[in-house]
This record gives sequence, C-alpha cells and structure tokens, in this order.
Amino acid sequence: MKINNKIFDYIYKCKSVAIFTHIRPDADALGSSCALKMYLEKMGKAADIYCDAEDISLNFNFIKYVSKINNPQLKEYDTAIALDCADLTRLGKYAPIYESIETRLNIDHHITNTNFGMFNMIIPSSSTGEIVYTMFKSMQLKPDKEIATALYAAVASDTGCFQHSNTTSESHKIAGQLLRYKIDINKANYFLFKRRSWGQIMLMQAALKNLKLYLDGKLAIMFIRSNQFKECDVGNNESFGLVDYCVNIEKVEVGILISEIKPNLYAVSIRGKGNVDCSKLGAIFGGGGHPNAAGCNIFGSCNSVIGKLVRATKKFI
Repeated sequence: MKINNKIFDYIYKCKSVAIFTHIRPDADALGSSCALKMYLEKMGKAADIYCDAEDISLNFNFIKYVSKINNPQLKEYDTAIALDCADLTRLGKYAPIYESIETRLNIDHHITNTNFGMFNMIIPSSSTGEIVYTMFKSMQLKPDKEIATALYAAVASDTGCFQHSNTTSESHKIAGQLLRYKIDINKANYFLFKRRSWGQIMLMQAALKNLKLYLDGKLAIMFIRSNQFKECDVGNNESFGLVDYCVNIEKVEVGILISEIKPNLYAVSIRGKGNVDCSKLGAIFGGGGHPNAAGCNIFGSCNSVIGKLVRATKKFI
C-alpha cells in the first residue's frame, strides 16, 4: 500500500481535528475513527468524532471512544477528516460542519469514492482501518492495546472475519501484527460476530418471516418494518448480520436486507457471492460500496422498493 506523503504534512500541522464517518456506522467506520482519534492524541493533538446515528449498537462499545462519539469537547477545528465515506452525503447531517472547516481530508477504501475532500487519499484495500494502520506505521507511530483493538475490529469486520473476497495476505499480516499488542480477541470477536441481545434475536425471527426468493432463486430479499424494530425494542442499527442469511442461501447470488427507517425511506444492504458487483447495483440508487457488499437508501413504499431492486438486480444476474 502506497501512502501519499502529503497526508503526513496535514496531520503533522493540525492541532484540532473533527473526524467524520458515515451514517449507519459499521465496525470499520467506528474502529478506524476511534483509532485515528487515539493516534492523534498520542501526537499531542485534540480530536472529536461525529457520526450521524441516533444510537450506536452496544456491540461496538468494546472499542474505546465509541461511547464518546457526538460528544464534542472542542469548539472549533483547523482540520476535518472524513473516514470510510464514499461521498459527502454519507456524512448525513454533519456534512455542513465538515464543509465549513478550512482543511478537509478524505481517507477511504471504496473504489466508488467521489473525491469530495480538498485532499483525497483513496486506496483500494480491505478496510479503512487497514489504511489508518499503514499510514501511522509509515509515520513510525506504534499502536497500543486500545488502538490495536479498534483497528482489529475495523479489519476483521469489513473482511467478514477474513471470509470475504476483499481479504488479502496483507489483511492477515496486519491482523497478526495487531495481535502482538495483546488485544482481547475473544471479546472482540464475540461482540463483532456472535453477541446478540434478546431483542436482536426477536428481530431476526421477524425478519426471517419476511424473507422471499426472486429471479428463480438467485435473489433473496428480507425486509424489516419500522414497527418491528420498536416491537423488538431495538434500534434500526441493530439489524447488522441479518443480510448474511439472505446471501448464504444455496443458489442465491445476491442477498438484500431492506430496513424501514421512517415512512417511505428504506435503508438497503446488499451482499453478493462474486458473480454480481454489488457496488454497481447500489450505485443505481445513489449508493455504493464494494463488489461483494454495498448499500443505498431508497424512497417509496415497501412493495415499490422491492420491485425496483428486483428489476435492477435482474440486469446483473
């Protein structure tokens, strides 16, 4: 991975930083953001983290500073850094704050990134966490246990516990290097891949009842209505992992989870097995992501959204 040396100049010069990551954050978004904040603090700088999320899943609380997100301690910033965001809209309500800061950096691993920052460092890799690790390694700044935990969460999560096609030898190498800092890997993997509250189990049960096959069994779509989140007493950010039940079905090439966020607005998670470029499918609806994992938001009724997705997916299968 080649790191552009210009990024070092900005980081060395900055004193107060606002870190931004995407709506409906995953472990890469949170892990890379928290790791960056900790790295900056080791350099004697101050940083706050912003994320447009009403609540963040308790599954991520093992990462230091997740509970401090959207609790700013600074009143102004000389530098803004967007992490893991393919375009400006992914910053949600915090996009205007990002744009108001004089120096704006954009660090990401999505090939669909629109280069919306003043300075952009877009490097195709397993995760943004992998970029953050490599960047600070190049600056000869070592992680500690808490930073290593955050970065492991980022890399392990975005590779699907090293099972997705974006997993590389470098991903394994970095994970091995992070383990040297004696992170609690059992705890990290439990919260990332295993831990479920009773409400999440009830949500899974409700979602599976809404699972249907389309396009001769090559497309599986599952949907969750907003009232089902309420009935299960979980936030709409607690549906992570459910889309895997769709794509893991035999003969299915594309799995989609549709979550109703509010009336006529649906968050869509897309997963594939390699035959379909999910990022191109998501891009049709203004989203993006990776070849095997992407997302977007779609307006309409539940039935109209399903219809749009079936018609769009048919072009790829």
